[in-house]
Amino acid sequence: MAKHVAPVATYRVQLSPDFGFSDLRKALKPIAALGVSHLYLSPVLAAMPGSTHGYDWSPPARINPALGGREGLVELREAAARRKLGLILDIVPQHVGIADPAANPWWSDVLMHGLDSEYASWFDLLPSPDGTIDLPILGADGMAAVRLDDAGRLVYHDRVLPTAPGTVGPGDEPRDVAARQHYRLVPHASGRYGYRRFTDVTDLAALRVEIPEVYEATHGWLRDLIADDLVDGVRVDHLDGFAYPDEYLRRLREDLGPDRLIYVEKTLGALEHLNATYPVQGTTGYDQLTVVGTPFTSAAGLRELTELSEFSTGIPGDGTWTMLEQQNLRREVLGTRYAAEHARLAVTLARIAGVDAPTIDELCAVTAEMIVLMPVTRPDQQEHPGLIGEIADVVAESHPVLRELVPDVARALESTPAAAAQLGQLCAAVYTSAVENILFYRNPRLVSLNELGGQAWLGLPELAHFHAVNTRRAHDTPLTMTTMTTHDTKRSEDVRARISLLSQVPQRWSLVATQLGRTAPPPDRATGMFLLQNLFGSWPVDDTGPVQPDEQWRERMRAYAVKAVREAGVLSSWEDPDVGFETSVTDWVDTVTGDGVNAPMMELVQSTFDAWRADATARKVVSLLCPGVGDLYQGSQWWTDSLVDPDNRRPVDYRRSLDHPKTQAIIDALAVRRRHPRSFGPGSTYVPLAATGEAAERILAFGRAEGRDQVPTVIVACARHTYSFAGEPKESTYLELPAGSWHDRAGSRRFSGTVVIADLIDDRHPVVVLERR
Repeated sequence: MAKHVAPVATYRVQLSPDFGFSDLRKALKPIAALGVSHLYLSPVLAAMPGSTHGYDWSPPARINPALGGREGLVELREAAARRKLGLILDIVPQHVGIADPAANPWWSDVLMHGLDSEYASWFDLLPSPDGTIDLPILGADGMAAVRLDDAGRLVYHDRVLPTAPGTVGPGDEPRDVAARQHYRLVPHASGRYGYRRFTDVTDLAALRVEIPEVYEATHGWLRDLIADDLVDGVRVDHLDGFAYPDEYLRRLREDLGPDRLIYVEKTLGALEHLNATYPVQGTTGYDQLTVVGTPFTSAAGLRELTELSEFSTGIPGDGTWTMLEQQNLRREVLGTRYAAEHARLAVTLARIAGVDAPTIDELCAVTAEMIVLMPVTRPDQQEHPGLIGEIADVVAESHPVLRELVPDVARALESTPAAAAQLGQLCAAVYTSAVENILFYRNPRLVSLNELGGQAWLGLPELAHFHAVNTRRAHDTPLTMTTMTTHDTKRSEDVRARISLLSQVPQRWSLVATQLGRTAPPPDRATGMFLLQNLFGSWPVDDTGPVQPDEQWRERMRAYAVKAVREAGVLSSWEDPDVGFETSVTDWVDTVTGDGVNAPMMELVQSTFDAWRADATARKVVSLLCPGVGDLYQGSQWWTDSLVDPDNRRPVDYRRSLDHPKTQAIIDALAVRRRHPRSFGPGSTYVPLAATGEAAERILAFGRAEGRDQVPTVIVACARHTYSFAGEPKESTYLELPAGSWHDRAGSRRFSGTVVIADLIDDRHPVVVLERR
């Protein structure tokens, strides 16, 4: 077995009934040829019928037969081991799928028996005062569309709900039967729900994994795999959804042992660091995605795009606008999507306060302001001691009417683990809904910045920030993950790279947007500006430049446009779709991408083509050689034009040639890591390097060294803002190499001393990796 393979890089694979374990076995050869060390699999447990992603797993926990079952997983493990590939599994212990109760016996039992169910305590239920559980599944047709089937179950379109024993009689009306249940069917848009969810996803119900019986039921299968040495590590989905993450991770570490890898999915704010006491290798890398990407965005160009956005749409999209908008959205979604959890937090605080407690409304008012102002996704008392008190002071200062209430609320939150857990879960859920799921679809300034881990309200950091973060990373979390594309990102790395180039050509972009706007006016200016950038970023290309889109591509773009306007929630929404507006948007997508209209877009894609490939390649190599363990998302070894889920879960053709510029850059970078393991693993050092001369700020360079040695064994250098970086600036810009002879294996070149950037970086070598001889 490939037991405890030293991590070099991971390769993420999205499994589905159409691509299971046996299909993946056939693709192992080209995956292993990249130089990765681990396969990193999406959830492998049996899931809701028809699931294509596995995050809606259904109990009892067992390896999904649709993927090949346990036997198929064992065969995959053996085949991967022969190629020296380890196996990391994505586990989802803190929620289950409930769309089809018949496929989830735990949830079905709760619906039939209510709070008396043996599984009621397993779920984080939020019952109404009468003890019933609100199910927000009704659309505009409401109860009129509910019927009874021959088995006495309530049926609403494709949803089939069990009924309590003895509650259905001959000739009963569906409405009367529904009124006798332990649950209530309520409108999806009502804001009512009777259970904590994975963020605001109705079909995913949260579990109380802190209860020993629930932990056993959700992890026994994993311990069995560990006992048989079938797994080398795990990725824990949505860490912020756990009540007590530290306790959970300690128990998980005990189960996995000291050597297996544990990565946690967690968004880290600018002032937020992963709790240093967690027994994990690190996060899944959303934080590093932004750190790697922002140096390739031009601050000067971004200022021009801010002006363009404000002039064209009325939305500047800058730091001030974004900060205010995200605060407004947090307040809005807290009231409309998380009212029940917010009320529960207030009730918990009232119980702590006792007879002199403020009213529930007063406690909600105080905690709402704290959640709106929280600068981290989830406050952590160990990692951010005093933060709750600091936020409380700001609330007291800015809201005199709440001033007397604030100190007691802050003390209760700081001293009571249950209250702190509820606040933490709520803060994280509100952030995800308000910022990642709404705001990122409303800001049309430069959409490449609207990404997981991104916080546009803080502006673009200086290059010194890149070096500072990576210096700390090498010291604190050398095996944390570095990702550029995932199943959750809003767009793929290459799409982001091309869109980011607009900051280098803001005037050209303004001209293109104006020309297209005159020829094909969008149904809404902000929507049009947002979608135009995504169309530019995902425009189809071949080896030489842009090509005319085909119908398959347009169908993808139409589907994306509908999802984008619904997520934004301004002119349409998931709760109340405006089909007329959505049709006008998809018709516009067809028009603006059509032959004869799309010439300005095609010309811009062509003129930025070489710079885009250079930037995209440089970003990838930097991500693989900076501190951490690089992650490759399926298919991203080639140029990828994917947008948000489900577009990024399209099948991958692993028969494609590895003779591709991006693929070869990945292979070369990972080969360097394998030749110099002590320069990239625990105990290694990150060494910032600075260029000199006319365009010194255009060069990103760093070294990797063994131990605490400040003399690198490997150097990485690339240009930033490559579109305009040509000719004279390169000739008058220099990089002083540390002592020794430096070898560029990929380019068969040698360097030493002070090197002219024009000799080091050119069209054939957009990023250079040097090894000291």
